[in-house]
Amino acid sequence: MEENITPGQIGKKYGLIYGLIALLVALIPMIMEIQSTAMAFIPPVIALVIYIFADKEFRNANGGFMSFGEGFKINIIAATIAGSMRSVVTYVYVKFIDPTYNERMQEVAFNRMREQGMSEEQIEQAVGFTRGISNPEIGLFFGIVWALLGALIIGSIVAAIIKNEHEESF
Repeated sequence: MEENITPGQIGKKYGLIYGLIALLVALIPMIMEIQSTAMAFIPPVIALVIYIFADKEFRNANGGFMSFGEGFKINIIAATIAGSMRSVVTYVYVKFIDPTYNERMQEVAFNRMREQGMSEEQIEQAVGFTRGISNPEIGLFFGIVWALLGALIIGSIVAAIIKNEHEESF
C-alpha cells in the first residue's frame, strides 16, 4: 500500500530546512556586526527557493499533481516554522546574549545618516521610529508576521506556478 505524503509533512520538513538557513543568514551578520542593505534581499530569495523545492517535491510525490491550496498550505507551514525559529533565536540573542546589539547598530546607522548629510532633525525623526521597532519583543512578533506575509506573497506565486491540478470530468 502506497503512503501518501501530506502537505503538512512536506511543510514541516522544509520549514526546518528553511529555519536553519534563515538562522544562519540572520545570526552571522549579527555576530559579525555587519549591516548591509544588500542583506535584505537574501531572505526572500531563500524563501523562493525553499517554496519551489517543497512544492515540487510534493507534486512529484503525488503523481505529478498538486492543487494551489496544497502548495499554499506547504508554504505557510514552512514559513511559520522558519519565521518562529528565526525570531525566537534572534530574540534570545538580542535580549540575553548581546543586549547592547541594537544600540550599537543604531549608532552605526546614525553615523551613516550623518555621513550622507542628513540634518540632526531628520536623524531625530529616524531615531524615534527605530527605537519603537528595535524592542526585542516587538522584533519577535514582527519576525513571524514578516515570514507569514512573505509566504502569502511569494508562496502564493510559487504555488500558482507549480500547481498541476487533476482535470475534473463531468
